[in-house]
Amino acid sequence: MKKSKYIALAAVAAFTVAPLSACGAGQSNGSESKNYEIAMVAKGFSQSFWVSVHQGADDAAAKYGATVTFNGPDNDSQVDKQADMVQNAINKSPDAVAIAPLDEAALTPAVQSAKSASIPLFAFNTAFETNADAITSTVKTSNREVGKVAAENLIALLNGKGKYAVIAHSQTDATSTERRDGFLDYMKKNAPDMEMVGEVQYSNADQAKAQDIASAILQANPDLDAIFATNEATVVGAATPVESALKSGHKVLLVGVDSGKAQQQYIRDGVISGSVSQNPYQIGYKTIENAVKSLNGEKIDKVIDSGCFWYNADNIDDDDVQQAMYE
Repeated sequence: MKKSKYIALAAVAAFTVAPLSACGAGQSNGSESKNYEIAMVAKGFSQSFWVSVHQGADDAAAKYGATVTFNGPDNDSQVDKQADMVQNAINKSPDAVAIAPLDEAALTPAVQSAKSASIPLFAFNTAFETNADAITSTVKTSNREVGKVAAENLIALLNGKGKYAVIAHSQTDATSTERRDGFLDYMKKNAPDMEMVGEVQYSNADQAKAQDIASAILQANPDLDAIFATNEATVVGAATPVESALKSGHKVLLVGVDSGKAQQQYIRDGVISGSVSQNPYQIGYKTIENAVKSLNGEKIDKVIDSGCFWYNADNIDDDDVQQAMYE
């Protein structure tokens, strides 16, 4: 990796699986495993981030001889729908269930149901807290670090001065709240000459709602210098009014998270100044890899940090960056 352009996270726990560039290298192959049935329930289904997670899971399943079902609600606000999906998956008695929790409290009955049925649970993208003891292993990005990386790059872009707004994608999803808090805490400690305008706004991971919120923020704050958005749908939604502002002569920096196709194009066009990317493919791949290894009786880490990095128009075409991009 090019250290000047790639920001890697320190592992949350000891990292014993293969490097991202050589997934599964040196691990047992699928012929040594049973054809395990593993149900995955994500936070969404059609957004490109989750499509990439799904692809990684399918590729791991093909290698390790597992069968994966992948499901998720239409958007991040459908907490009850996700809880029903998890319970329905458990009712089919798979060998394991992996969950990217939207709202842990809503999932508690399903978690208890899985425990009663002796079905091992795994988490991906977001960790469980209250029910952590029920989770065998979690593959996730350190979302507070994601927020911190976004903040330190925004400070550098603005030379530590200016006004900014924050649009997060959920008030209950830990992925959103941890990114928000990681960003705000770093800004508070390291940017004393920068001012946040208003309160944090929430898009519910809805692109159209994020567009409306960003438009309102820009209209109310003609001297705004930057916006931070915490996920793909939110930053892409905010990009439309930011682009309009740029065309009218109001330069507003837009910093986001994730790396979907539309987001990449906005970065190439100079509308989004930069983003912090996870590696969704590896999140899916390693979730299934760990589940199979655990079901085979192998020891696995309790938490595996899948890492993150900052990318912008200068390094978006670097090989190490493109490896983590998704369509």
